[in-house]
Amino acid sequence: MAPTAHAALCHAAADALAAVPASRRPKVTVGFDGFVDHIIAVVAKRESPTQYAAIPTIADFGGRISAAAGKSANFELVIKQSKIGGNGPIMANALCSYDYQVTAIGVLGGDSIDPVFAPLASRAVRTISLGPPAVTDALEFSDGKLMLGKLLPMDAVTYERLLAKLGADGLKAAFHDADGIATVNWTMSLGMTEIWNRLADEVLPGLRSDRPRWFIDLADPAKRTISDLQAAIAAMKKLQRHVDVVLGMNEMECRQVLHALGRAWPDAKDDLAASRAGCEAVKAATGLSMTVCHMVKSAAVAWDGGSAAANGFFEPKPKITTGAGDHFNAGFFAAVLAGISPDLAIQIGAATSGTYVRSAVSPARAQVAAFLRSQA
Repeated sequence: MAPTAHAALCHAAADALAAVPASRRPKVTVGFDGFVDHIIAVVAKRESPTQYAAIPTIADFGGRISAAAGKSANFELVIKQSKIGGNGPIMANALCSYDYQVTAIGVLGGDSIDPVFAPLASRAVRTISLGPPAVTDALEFSDGKLMLGKLLPMDAVTYERLLAKLGADGLKAAFHDADGIATVNWTMSLGMTEIWNRLADEVLPGLRSDRPRWFIDLADPAKRTISDLQAAIAAMKKLQRHVDVVLGMNEMECRQVLHALGRAWPDAKDDLAASRAGCEAVKAATGLSMTVCHMVKSAAVAWDGGSAAANGFFEPKPKITTGAGDHFNAGFFAAVLAGISPDLAIQIGAATSGTYVRSAVSPARAQVAAFLRSQA
């Protein structure tokens, strides 16, 4: 039986990925956030020093909180796991699994790298910490998570801190030597717009003769003001004078960017057509080199040579969802840096994410290629 059009596209993406020589290991600088994610159960009943029953649902927890109004309540939290968090570290770790040469910069530890980031530090070529990490307490229930963030350490993500840690020459080297740069989590990095502006004004002019790819992920800008988002878009345009900016978005982020640009989410026949048109609209309005939109079940991209959209690899019962978007970004950016065309790169990004949510492990290149070939 002949393969479906989707399977044929997957096989073509697998062939393109397999054709990249193992010796091709692009250098990527990734920054600048960093979180320790504590996965936590909320105790409903303590049975013994080692056994407890957890509150099962968010609704149950909400009911207990509501019942405490006008009184008081004590909730015991059990940390089940502490893991790497933050868009930058997760993306950097995924790029390490592709065997790329990664420089990770972020709030990754105080006097030394926090133990949560030790595996990343052991795989990256270089790890630079701007200060202690932020912390997310993820209260986990059967029907979702409540993410409680402690973001004060993110105040260290500033241009002045970068300059103090790396020095003027070191800062230039971090961007001179990289084949690709990724600056992510703009929403929680309140100093990011200034970082982009000052890099565009003070570091990038005349730094190199080529135009490296520069990946940007906003990370849900809903809580930032429209004027903040418009200032960020203006800063991206300044970067675009010196580098080829790749703006990665999910559907909600694409909608928010379009709104900031005075445009509406496209009225199209389906998600594929809408996300493709959305990417085209953002690219046309900003002049960025490439715009990407990954949906729950599909992805789209627009670039100087055209646009494309394709179905992805939806998994109804994933082992993990946190970091799925970061893995899409890593797989897509890895493919683009390897010279793979954007229409195939979105399949590689989706397959990287699809493999990750099924295994809870960042996949290697060969695993992603095998996953793509398994599609029928």
